[in-house]
Amino acid sequence: MGKRKWVFISAVGLLAVLVGQGIYADFNAGNDKPVNSEAIRQAPSAAVPAGPTYNVGPNPAYSPDLADGDGKEEVAYNCGLCHGLSYITMRPPISSQAWEREVNMMRGFYGASISDSTAQKIIQYLGTHYTPETMKR
Repeated sequence: MGKRKWVFISAVGLLAVLVGQGIYADFNAGNDKPVNSEAIRQAPSAAVPAGPTYNVGPNPAYSPDLADGDGKEEVAYNCGLCHGLSYITMRPPISSQAWEREVNMMRGFYGASISDSTAQKIIQYLGTHYTPETMKR
């Protein structure tokens, strides 16, 4: 009786593995779509009422104004390639040394391709405009 039980359990386990592989293969092949996809379609949204329009440029995401100063263009370009500038303007201010660590982390850990001279210019700009001492002005 014991041998039969293990044969049955082994057969069920093998069947489960084969079914799981089939499901995984279908998913990777893109065959995971429902059979009746018409039933899931979303109704079209209501028309937007007429009103004032705003020119937000090519990217409608919020893009805050950076403080004027030497290095502003470098910060806007290099930092804005990977994340929004609100990461700089809306966070609590940090020290110049912390900005240097942040910029070096973006270059080293995240792979931002910023030259040494540009990085120094960015660090100088951020240390001049976005530290606890300078934000109190």
